[in-house]
Amino acid sequence: MIDVNPLVYATLKTVGLPVMLEKFIDTAPIPCITYVEYSNIDTLVGDTIEYSEIITMVKVWSDSMSVLMPNAILIDKKMKALGYKKDFGSPLFGVGTGQYILRYKGTAKDEII
Repeated sequence: MIDVNPLVYATLKTVGLPVMLEKFIDTAPIPCITYVEYSNIDTLVGDTIEYSEIITMVKVWSDSMSVLMPNAILIDKKMKALGYKKDFGSPLFGVGTGQYILRYKGTAKDEII
């Protein structure tokens, strides 16, 4: 298993909104960004190298679509720069706080010592 969470967290922090794990949304300031790693599975493990497929969901939270959209676009660019591919993206907005949900798949590589 390859831990990419520190890299994802550091990248999301550059957006300029507070960033936290999804499980802390009840105490999060709005607007903010949450993320959670849904899957981290080995796809190839050899003597000297390991590959993992990683699925990460990122959400932007706000009470305004004018905050959601620009930040969702910025997050998308930054996650793709890490090598992730977006496989889902959709706004979910009703009365009160809304969110823009983005789900990414990526492959991580690690040298085994």
